[in-house]
Amino acid sequence: MYQSVPFTEPGAYEPSALADYYDSLHSSDRSSFLDKKTGMHAVWRYGDVEKILNGADPAVSSRNTLDPLTPFPKFATHLRAIPHIAHLATVPKVINNAGKATHNMVMKAVFARPRGFSMRPDTTHANFGAMISRRVEAAADVLTAAVADTGGPVDFESIFARPLAAGVISELLGFPAAEEGQIKAWSDAHVALLARIIERPDRVANVRGLSDLSRGCRKLVAARAQNPADDLASHLLAQGLKPKLVAAALMTIMVAGYSSSFGGLLNSIRYLLSDEGREHWDMLRKPEQVPAMVDEILRKETGVVAWRRYAERDVVLTGGSVIPKGSSIFVMIGAANRDPGRFPDPHAVLPERRVNNGTKPITFSSGPHQCAGRELAKLKITTALTTLRDRFPDMRLALPDNGISYAPDYMLRTPQSLPVLI
Repeated sequence: MYQSVPFTEPGAYEPSALADYYDSLHSSDRSSFLDKKTGMHAVWRYGDVEKILNGADPAVSSRNTLDPLTPFPKFATHLRAIPHIAHLATVPKVINNAGKATHNMVMKAVFARPRGFSMRPDTTHANFGAMISRRVEAAADVLTAAVADTGGPVDFESIFARPLAAGVISELLGFPAAEEGQIKAWSDAHVALLARIIERPDRVANVRGLSDLSRGCRKLVAARAQNPADDLASHLLAQGLKPKLVAAALMTIMVAGYSSSFGGLLNSIRYLLSDEGREHWDMLRKPEQVPAMVDEILRKETGVVAWRRYAERDVVLTGGSVIPKGSSIFVMIGAANRDPGRFPDPHAVLPERRVNNGTKPITFSSGPHQCAGRELAKLKITTALTTLRDRFPDMRLALPDNGISYAPDYMLRTPQSLPVLI
């Protein structure tokens, strides 16, 4: 049966509208539908989503994870796009869309302990805590200065969230401070290709942006091959990965680390400063309650609301529904995180919530393709939230929830601006 995922429609990501939509999915007697615009089969029940993401079903692969929603052949009608597409065709598959052997090799290098740049969850705070704290404090200083200059509302998105995300990920990878401004343009181009059906005027610009991201990463890797430094590019080269493979890994880590983390931070702040979330804003003063509360906020306010997988064979879902071989699967992470069968009272933030029959939020995916930087993202968001609560206890939204606009993306829920008062 055909239906439409409404995420690119105005107001679809507004909190009450999103909650209503998720409720309508979970109250349905179906477990999948074919989206009219994208041709993807939407899946939203926790059991199906978790199984698909976990890689437990051999009928499912991740080969289409980084494919553009608007296929490259359509771009090829633009002569100016051809050299950029030709360049991108040489980018090897490494993490999200790689085969098992390559994926395992790259992840082993990412998590290797030497040099202090391992992204292993158990080393995250020791390796990156000081850098993140420094970056958060600097971003808070900029926010203070902006408030002093304007004397009124300031845009938290452009002044704090985006620069913080760009600064952390660029320093992690090894880009110089002068190039941090490129991170936004490069990542936005990649997100537009992944998460939007792009209209003709924007096609070439976004392909060029993604191609520039690849060239920037290759340039960085070439420089680090000659002069290693304390950064992830040097760390991966030291593990013996080939330069093209390192550059491709940096591309994926950059976009994932930038877009998902600043989206998660924006959604979290919007919730905490709303009437609904104000009690949890005040709870940020209680360190023992913060980790569970942040996990629960990120479950509800998932930044990456969906991702994709590919049906190598017919995929059988709960209740017997079948996604045909050769289909693209729209895996609705945000909806699964609000499945009432697994998370009672799913739209409420309950820090005291306990794991139910092995159910855990899949905010950062699950299984072999679980986000490599999940602990880094959580540390960054947690540090930002607690610092903001300490420095700006009276911060509040300058607009009501239904006055906030969101980017028209199928897979990322991101406020386009977030005016706040300090």
